[in-house]
Amino acid sequence: MKKSILIVTLAFAMAITFNACTNSMSNGTSVASKTAEKEIYTCSMHPEVRSDKPGDCPKCGMHLVKMEVSDTTKVDVQSDTSMKMK
Repeated sequence: MKKSILIVTLAFAMAITFNACTNSMSNGTSVASKTAEKEIYTCSMHPEVRSDKPGDCPKCGMHLVKMEVSDTTKVDVQSDTSMKMK
């Protein structure tokens, strides 16, 4: 009797854990995609100034430009072939 209660309790705990893990992964993905779609504008002279809409920098009055998102997944490796080994 104690063994069957233990097995049912462990199965229930594993089901809850699995469900919680899959829910947290799906929520994180949707938040990341929503953040990536949002446009951010910044001043080229004052990069700490950021806005969610175009306008002028409050410090210098220059037009805010859209920030370019850099793709960190690409790696550009260039080898130096001009050096010759002796």
